[in-house]
Amino acid sequence: MHLPTLAVTLALLLPQALCTPLLDFSAANGDPPSTLGILNLEEARDEKISANTNDLYIKLATDPHGVPALHYHRKQSYIRAEYHALANKLEENKTYYIGYKFSLGVIEQSLMIFQFKAYAGNNAATNAANIPLSLEFKSGQLHLQYQADGSSGREPQWSRAVDTDTVYAVGVVIHTGRPGWVEFYFDGEPQTLGDAAAAATRLAANTWTGRTEPKFGAYRGEAVAVDTYVYRVQIGTEVADIAEAAGLGATASASASASAAATGAIAAGSCSWVGHCAGASCATEDDCSDELVCTGGKCASS
Repeated sequence: MHLPTLAVTLALLLPQALCTPLLDFSAANGDPPSTLGILNLEEARDEKISANTNDLYIKLATDPHGVPALHYHRKQSYIRAEYHALANKLEENKTYYIGYKFSLGVIEQSLMIFQFKAYAGNNAATNAANIPLSLEFKSGQLHLQYQADGSSGREPQWSRAVDTDTVYAVGVVIHTGRPGWVEFYFDGEPQTLGDAAAAATRLAANTWTGRTEPKFGAYRGEAVAVDTYVYRVQIGTEVADIAEAAGLGATASASASASAAATGAIAAGSCSWVGHCAGASCATEDDCSDELVCTGGKCASS
């Protein structure tokens, strides 16, 4: 596995105050759901509704463990509960960092929890893809899917077995272009993409159709009722912008050091699980490193 580049390492060490994310949503801070952008709700394909109902909603609440979260709920047979972020704000030939912390109430075939969706140019004339990138369930595993153009299907570039009722953090780095490229982090670790034999952490990919933007939530997989929970979403133009949401450790490590200095309970640098140190979001004790415990949705010393 490749280690992060020197540029990435240096960026993680920058003070958080120097970062200016394009989008920063925290359920723990009580941020309104509209922070994420445009509400997209559909009972059936092309049957959109404009506001939450009892059977289809996205609202600030808690997960089953009482941790603050944005709760996405979809009745069985309903198709979409998503937020569409940064409409008309992304540009070609730019690098964007997307951090996303979530947990799942159900795992279902074809359920998408993230899309990098084309809103222009995805037609026969340009042969561009409708959904260049997605996080989608296939055969019980979470896949990072890539669609190269309009004439090809979505192909898995990475997969992992995941569980319900477990908090995960992902980071998606997208350089917009045709071609552009993609990098992917899972729970703070860079992942190999594409051909496993090549062991490459960067995938050359067509990531721009003329207008392509991220969506977060639950799309397809309508054979069952769906509940998912989103804790943190950050989008920016450098890796430090997404450190907390992607579990990359900059913010968490700083919190761990502060906690250790204040309490003397944890020696500086003793946190062995990056992204799960003091101050990281958690649902159970298993989400926290070493001797830390989950208290009020945050990892802390006992």
